[in-house]
Amino acid sequence: MVATLVDGDSGENGRVNPTARGLHIIIAGAGIGGLAAAIALRQQGHHVKVYEQSRFANEIGAAIHVTPNAMGVLRHIGIDPRDSGAVPLVQTVFLSANNEVLRIKDNAAEAGRWQNPWLQAHRAHYHAQLRRAAVSEEGKGVPVKIYTSSHVVSADIHTATITLADGSSYSADVVIGADGVHSKVRASIVSPPPASFKTSSSAFRFIIERKVVLEDPELRPLIEPNGHMLMWYSSDRKIVVYPTTYHTLLNFVCIHPAHLSETTGSYDNAASKSAMLDVYKDFHPHVLALLNKADPGEIKVYPFFDMDKLPTFAAERLALIGDAAHPFTPHLAQGGAMAIEDAVSLAIMLDGSVTPKEVPERLQLYNQARYERASTIQEFSRQVGEDSIKQSGTGEQSVASFKVHEYIDYGLSHDEVHASTQLLRDHVWTTRAAKQGRRQPTVFGPAFAPGQDSILSAKSLLQPTRTSVTILFKTSATLLRNLFPNGRYYFDKMDTIAYASFSLDSRRNLTWLGGHGYDSLGLYVYGVCYKTADDQVIKGTFCPILFENLADTITTGREELGLPTMFSDIQVTRDSTSYLAKVSWKGAQWAALELTGLQASAKDPAEVDGGQGLLVHKYLPSTEVGKPDAQYDILYAPETDMATVSLQSADVSSTRFGIHDIGQKALPTLHQVVSRLAEIPVFEVVGASVKEYRGLSEDSKIQRLS
Repeated sequence: MVATLVDGDSGENGRVNPTARGLHIIIAGAGIGGLAAAIALRQQGHHVKVYEQSRFANEIGAAIHVTPNAMGVLRHIGIDPRDSGAVPLVQTVFLSANNEVLRIKDNAAEAGRWQNPWLQAHRAHYHAQLRRAAVSEEGKGVPVKIYTSSHVVSADIHTATITLADGSSYSADVVIGADGVHSKVRASIVSPPPASFKTSSSAFRFIIERKVVLEDPELRPLIEPNGHMLMWYSSDRKIVVYPTTYHTLLNFVCIHPAHLSETTGSYDNAASKSAMLDVYKDFHPHVLALLNKADPGEIKVYPFFDMDKLPTFAAERLALIGDAAHPFTPHLAQGGAMAIEDAVSLAIMLDGSVTPKEVPERLQLYNQARYERASTIQEFSRQVGEDSIKQSGTGEQSVASFKVHEYIDYGLSHDEVHASTQLLRDHVWTTRAAKQGRRQPTVFGPAFAPGQDSILSAKSLLQPTRTSVTILFKTSATLLRNLFPNGRYYFDKMDTIAYASFSLDSRRNLTWLGGHGYDSLGLYVYGVCYKTADDQVIKGTFCPILFENLADTITTGREELGLPTMFSDIQVTRDSTSYLAKVSWKGAQWAALELTGLQASAKDPAEVDGGQGLLVHKYLPSTEVGKPDAQYDILYAPETDMATVSLQSADVSSTRFGIHDIGQKALPTLHQVVSRLAEIPVFEVVGASVKEYRGLSEDSKIQRLS
């Protein structure tokens, strides 16, 4: 067999050039997962070659779901399937075989829970979009080289060498097996490898032009609304129909017991139209008429494959992704999503700084990131496939279980980019902490220099005052989870959108400061729950970081109250209708907060339920590097003894808050924190206010939680 290169270079046998910058990576398979990995690894600065057994001459014409969790990962590598015709899923309609509506799921209404849309893409168009991005001369990194007609038959995990069917071999620093359900590379992970096997289900699949159905007055009402997915159920059969390609095509997936359409065991088997209509002969006449619109030459039978779980997805210099690692039945629309998550997780672990020596341990990090999640969703998909229609005692049909609704949140409420990035950070921090030690705030990793922390409130015999400026906004829950210091913290909702605020407090006339005061800027995360050792749940507001501009408050707050604060200069300028604050360190400004259009208000637009109080994590290092003198969580009761003097609301359209990562050199003591804060997106500012108080709460309202 002669390898054919797509877009470029002839390729060569033997080892890679060890002096070249970036890793040299071989990917076996140019499916969706393999191409996504190629793009992500290229963007990390690596040199990627893909060996694909086909000639790209017979791309599968079926459609594929791009779920919100997959869409978030694709956006990370600059891919939006809408550019190749994918359309949003607006509504899912569940029907019985006799065309009675059983349930309607409003996907558009739920879209606000997720950061990214749920799309329905034409698989071939989506695949072509990925291929173009991989080999393009534009974009970050060296263009990927794709060799077609190159069937990988084996791989060596120790030397990262592949062998093709024609006997030629190629070596690299890493080999990635993306060669699908019938993977040959899999045998290098475990010998003998578990064999993939056909399940008890198969599917007729085909695509028809939507206009053909729209022209039929009887069938038009079935598919007229844009973005609707229809699912007809019987006791052992199911038909799924949804639009794609700018709403011009309809994708059909007709799932049935495999014995009703026996195949040779490979994809893309031709099937007769009469056989399909016979399988679904008991369905409503309108459904049969819809199936009858299919072009007989386009109908194919797809057997569903499964496989026993592998002991690992990675060994030495080889990693598996997608169906090569975990074949999926299609019932949860997560097979493609898991391949995409695998691909980008792997690229995150193999970042631009990794050396060939570090590859085996980084691949184990990839396995740690992906093994449990992918295996869990794989099992969920199997269980969802058991959903059916059953007769009730009254003879009426109803949905039997629909486990998809029980499991879907687990799949969607996850961002693999953030999760894998944090896992890699933890790995790097473990090594760094042995030399540098951890200091408050711990969730940002080991500090490069001593960090100062601060205080939030104190007793006062004078008449203290406080001005509180708050900007409340929607942001990424998946990113904020990475700021939780331990596993006891979690959001009360599984949504990927959360509420948070940046609040700047100016305290004045404090007795313990000789009548002086200070300013503090904090990040506050709402809707956070904390589970105590005895399983009590406390809902509150979590504060991962405070910045203050006075050394006395920093020292006291760190050592006595355990508040996660650091030093910055805070300069405030205000008048009756505007407020401006600039935050800097030694003259280097890294944040600014601005409110305009201030006017008196009866209700605080930035007020949110703070729960039972403020949650913080206390950590005090000992003189023995790497071990804490104290580490536990604290609940500060809500501040109730302050009188409100005035309240102004701001124009949210002109409210501004910006954090700028200006580098380690400009911020030697703050960079590990500011660089993380700069990652936090502001999806929407929902409220902004300036509130004046008189009085301060007592420090005695503090509860140690663990």
